[in-house]
Order: sequence, then structure tokens, then C-alpha cells
Amino acid sequence: MKFTYDEALAFIERITLNLRESSSELLHAVARSYHKLRFEIANAFTKTQNNIRYTNAIAESINNQIKTITKAAYGYTNFERFRKRVMLIITYKKRPRI
Repeated sequence: MKFTYDEALAFIERITLNLRESSSELLHAVARSYHKLRFEIANAFTKTQNNIRYTNAIAESINNQIKTITKAAYGYTNFERFRKRVMLIITYKKRPRI
């Protein structure tokens, strides 16, 4: 499905209203969650003009690399050295090897 941002918001609002009309308290809780996170959910459904989805994959990848370095570098006592090590690995990891 390809939605514009406004169409995605309208779609989430329709789902939320349907869930609120139910008799189940559990579905009411789901509707509250959907309503609270409606902008984030709409971004997940929205595509750009080039048919590309918005994503935070790059930030998640960098966070994962930092966590991995942190696990491997447990003995660092100097924060500046640790920071430089993280920056070095993140900067040069994606470059092709010659």
C-alpha cells in the first residue's frame, strides 16, 4: 500500500474509532496506544515521492555498532580513547577495502 501522510493519518483514525466502538477494554487500550503513536505509525506507512519509506535504520545500525564496541571494550578507563575508537570504527567500517 502506498499512502500519503494525510491518508495514513486518516487510516489510523478510522482504525482507532473502530476500536473505541468495541466493548472490550483491551481494544480500548489498543485504541489509546494507536492514538498516542499515530504520527509515528503514519510515518511508517508513508513513502516519499521517490517511493522510499522513511526509516531510522542508519541510526539503529550506529547504535548497534556502539553497543558491540562497548561490549568488546569493557576495560577502557579513558573515555576519550573509547570515543575515538568508536568514531574510528564507525567512520572506516563502510569503506571498501583496497
